[in-house]
Amino acid sequence: MGADKEWRCKECETLLGVESGVRLHLRYKQAQYVVDGGDYTVIAVCRNCSTVNERTGRKSHPKSIVTSG
Repeated sequence: MGADKEWRCKECETLLGVESGVRLHLRYKQAQYVVDGGDYTVIAVCRNCSTVNERTGRKSHPKSIVTSG
């Protein structure tokens, strides 16, 4: 199991979310969102500097297993 990876604003380094495994957790005050697995693109406007930030997630597909029959 890997470590959590922070998603920070590309301009001012404000924390926007945390990626944990295949989930992206977003939280600010009372609002909480979780993007769970799959392919996704999340766009967030930084609450401090108004920079538009984009995060893309790709679900990794398991390697194919070929059996001869």
